[in-house]
Order: sequence, then structure tokens, then C-alpha cells
Amino acid sequence: MDDLYKNGEQDSAIRYLDRLTSPLQLTAVDHWSILNTKTAYFLRYKRMPDSALKYADSLVKVVKDKPRLLSHYISALFLRGDVLMDLGLYDDAFDVYVRGDKISQAKARCFTMAKRIGFLRYRQGAYQAAIPYLKTGFQEQLQCGNPSSFEESFVSPQGVLNTLGVCFYNLKQPDSALFYYHKALSFIEERKNKFPEKKNFPFRAQGVIYGNMANVFIQKGKLGQAEQYLLKSIEINDKKGFEVGDAQEVKVRLISLYSDNGQYQKAGLLIKAMDHPNAFGSKERSPELILKFHQVKWKYYERIHDTEKAYLNLERFHVLNDSIETASKGQRYVDVEHGLKDADKAQMIQLLKKDAQSKKLLIVGAIILIILIFVILYIVLRNLKHTRANIAKLNVSKSQIQSQYVQLTQVFSVLEKSHNENATIMKVVAHDLRGPVSGIIHAAKLMLEDESLSEINLHMLHLVRDAGSNALSLINEILNTHQGLGEVVPTDIYTLLNDSSNLLHFKAEAKLQKIQISAEHIVVLVNKDKISRVINNLIINAIKFSSANDTITIATARQEQEVVVSIADQGVGIPAHMGDRIFEMFSDNGRVGTAAEESFGMGLAISKQIIESHGGRIWYTSTEGLGTTFYFSLPL
Repeated sequence: MDDLYKNGEQDSAIRYLDRLTSPLQLTAVDHWSILNTKTAYFLRYKRMPDSALKYADSLVKVVKDKPRLLSHYISALFLRGDVLMDLGLYDDAFDVYVRGDKISQAKARCFTMAKRIGFLRYRQGAYQAAIPYLKTGFQEQLQCGNPSSFEESFVSPQGVLNTLGVCFYNLKQPDSALFYYHKALSFIEERKNKFPEKKNFPFRAQGVIYGNMANVFIQKGKLGQAEQYLLKSIEINDKKGFEVGDAQEVKVRLISLYSDNGQYQKAGLLIKAMDHPNAFGSKERSPELILKFHQVKWKYYERIHDTEKAYLNLERFHVLNDSIETASKGQRYVDVEHGLKDADKAQMIQLLKKDAQSKKLLIVGAIILIILIFVILYIVLRNLKHTRANIAKLNVSKSQIQSQYVQLTQVFSVLEKSHNENATIMKVVAHDLRGPVSGIIHAAKLMLEDESLSEINLHMLHLVRDAGSNALSLINEILNTHQGLGEVVPTDIYTLLNDSSNLLHFKAEAKLQKIQISAEHIVVLVNKDKISRVINNLIINAIKFSSANDTITIATARQEQEVVVSIADQGVGIPAHMGDRIFEMFSDNGRVGTAAEESFGMGLAISKQIIESHGGRIWYTSTEGLGTTFYFSLPL
């Protein structure tokens, strides 16, 4: 089978695999290997992501809930994410990548998460956002990749470098693009002799890079150099066993270059050669390539005043273009139908609807109960005030004062009991509300995938989703108050800071902010989930109260008996009159962020409880209008 693959006979290899394995009793690992091969076959060779998704789903199920096959499970998740990304389901792909990354980190496994996020952002056209992930992904690939694997130690790293060059080209930064193209060529040259059995691939990769470099020279106006690199690319890949499809696309670009610069004879000869029936290989011929070929022919014939051929190619261009757009729309429709017909998701939606209806009375009851509690508190406080005033006015005897004291003690006891019961009820209600609220958010996300929704319905669904997210945050805040310290383990504080920074990078990026870390690898004995919660709260506050283009700086300082972590922003600052009341639960000091973000006023109070339960302390310094720095310490 390997020989068939090496000779480019992938279809025969898959048929041989089916014949070979059909009569055998397979282990889970064998089954995983077969499904992994078929998923990659339909994704990368056949370009049929719908079929690849079916095999990817089976691939995940085969090794799920099998601890000894954890590495296979993580690899299956990442491959399924690649398929979803190829289908254009970027949010779903991101969710799968994050799930796989969390599992790999928890088990101290090394997987290349950053590279996948970088390619995802690249596919979305977010080239600037893709660049830092691709840079990190290149380093991860060299560290995590198997050095004996051709794919992991050669193909993938050079592909990341090439993609970095394309990103800078699309951002109109030609010098940076050329830097990464040259870096990719150097990488190929340094490592090509490590895999002598793959002798063709380095040349094929160089040919592709030369074609990309030609685009940069066109962008810089250096057309002579562009022509040289286009010809070098064609010379390498325009032969059997090489990247014939890329070579044909490069020829189309060369025709366009000749035609745009009045070199009509060269353009005409190249068109004639490509019009030959055997010019396209059966595997390399794609509708997109033929579409581009008709376009350059139409413009060429128009320039040489051959109206009949110009019109013929213009007509073919528009017919094929309409066909491709129709197919693309059909694919998007299939994507939506695929999501709606998923049996598990459909069943979950129905259950959540029923559950939401049954919990309406509980929500109303909880609201009434909270109102009654506040009324009782108001009455008790008012009576207490009147009682103290009467004692001062009447100057009662010592026995009367003692009697009043006993009564007040009883009142406070009742109040404390009522408060404890209230806290218990609120946690029960919050716990029961979390399920339906999460369901509402999930249902809103699914409904937002329907492209036929009107603008009003889209707006309303966005409101439902955002309101649900805010409600879920508040519920989680309530459920996580007054919890014990829990299990503590030796933890690298730098890892927690870096993980939180990576997790919240998108939130900062949405406000054009940067997060910088200057921290040491210091090990402390903590509950890492709770300390991560503190770090997340402080970074989210910094993002919330900072403006666009601000920088958030995270640092550590080792002292004699403790480590001090600081998170500094350049935001609006904290008014002096608020003082330490910002650390009080349900205080009235909540403020909206610089982009009108909502605040529940609980994050700092919870952070204070967590830090103090670890034997540490939390404080801040602030200058209104210039920024705030929060500090917390943990004992060594």
C-alpha cells in the first residue's frame, strides 16, 4: 500500500486497504489507523471534506473513553478540526481544537495547537491575526514533531513558513513576505537530504515558493524578476509526479504578466500550449484553474482585438463562474442542513426547550424570593434604627438596656439564619438555571447559522445569545463563591499566566490591545484552577477598562518568602473614593467598561477570597486616567 501511495496511485491504495482488512478482526488501534488514512485520503487527496467528516467522526468515536489511547484520541480531534476548517465551519473547528489542546495540556502531551489556529485565521482572511500563531506554531512543530516523521519535521514546518510569506504578501508587506519565503527555501535546503526517499518533494515545494515569490515581485513592480521566478516554478513542477496543478496556475499568472505588459507573442504561445488537450492532468484540472484561464484568455484576445475569441472566453468565464458560485451556495446549504439534521443536537434542542418551559415558574419564584428578602432586610434595619433612637431618647435603665440587647441579639440571629438560607437558595437556583441558560445560548448559536434569517431575527438572536452569556457568567460567579481551597499541587506560575494570556488573547485583540508577559518559571503550591480564575478575572478587568491600542503587562517578582504577580493596564484607573470597597461582594462600585462591557461586581471579591485562602494577599495601585496595577502574592 505504501508503494502505491508513493507512486501516486492513492485510489488503488485505498481499494487494496479495503480488500486487505475486510475479513480481519481489527483492534481499536488498527481501526483507528484505517479511519485515519481514509479521513486524510478524502480530505487532502480527493478534496471531499463531507466524506472526510464522516470518517473523522468515526475516528473520534473509536478511541474515545479509552485512556490508553489518549494520544490517538487527541490526534483524532485535531484531524476532525482540520476537516471542519476545510468545510468553512471555523467556529466548530476552533472548539474542537481547544478541546484537544486542553486534554493534551492536562496530560502533558505536546501537540501543535498554535499552528492550527494560525491556519484557521489564515483561511478566514484574518492575515494579521494569523501571523503570531503561525510563528509560534513553527517553533511548536520543531519541538513537538517527531524528528523521524517526514510530515512533522519537514512538510509541515516549511508549509508554515510559506504561509507566513503569503500572509505578509496579502498585507502588502513585500519585504517581510520575501524574508519568510527565503527562510522556507533555506529550511528546505538544510533538511532535504534527511529523507532521501522523498527526493521529489523538496523540489516541488521550492517550485511552489518560487511562484509565490513572483507575486511579491509583481507587487513591488519588478516584473523582470517576477518572470524569472514564474519560469523557475514552471520548470520544476510542470512534469509528472510534481505539482502539475500549481505549475498550470503559475502559467496562467505568466500569461497575465505578458499580456499586461504588451508581450503578446509570448502570451499567445503560452495560451496555445495550454489549449492543447493534454495540457492539464486529470488530477490537477480544477474549475477554479479553468476559470482563471478563460479570464486571462478573454483579456488577451481583447487586447489584440480578436473580438470573437474574446467574447467566447468571456462567455465561458461567466458561465463557469456562475456554476462555481451556485455550487458554493449549495455547499453552504448542505452545511446548515448537516447541522440541523444532526440527531444529537436536534434532540438536545427539544429537551432544552421543554426544560426551559418547566423552569419558568422557578425563575419567577426566585425573583419574588429575592425581593422579599430585601424587603425583610429593609424592615429589620429600619426597626433597628428606630430602636437605637428610642434608647437614646428615653435613657432607660440598665435592665431595660440589657433586655433590648437580648432582643437585638435574637433579631441578628434570625437575620443571620435568614441570610444563610438565602445563600443556599440562591446557589440551588443558580445551579438549576445554568443548564437552561447554557441551552438557550447553544440554541441561539445553532439558529444563527441559518443564513435565511432576516436582519431583525438575527439582531434578536444576537441579543439572546449575549444576554445568555452574561447570565451564565453571573450564575458561575454565584456558584463559585465561598468554596474551600480544594486540592493544591506544585504549579509553575508562568504556565498559568501564559495559558490565561493565550485564552484571553482574542478578547484583547477585539479591542486592539496587546498582552505582554515578563515572568519567571516559579513553582508554588496552589489550587491551579482557582489561581487561574484570579488571573483571568484580573486580565479581563484590565481589558474591560483599557482603551484601543493599550498594552496590558503581566510580571512576576520573587521575594524572600513569596512570589508577587502584577497585572498592569493603561486604562481609566480607579477613583480614590472607591478604596478597598471594590473587593466587597455585590458592592455598588461596578462600572461599565470602555466598550460598554457589563460588570457584576463579584470578580474582585471572589479573587480576594481565593488569594487569602492560599495565605496570600491582594492589593492595587491606581492613578485615575493613567491606569491600574493589581498585585497578588502567594507563599513559596
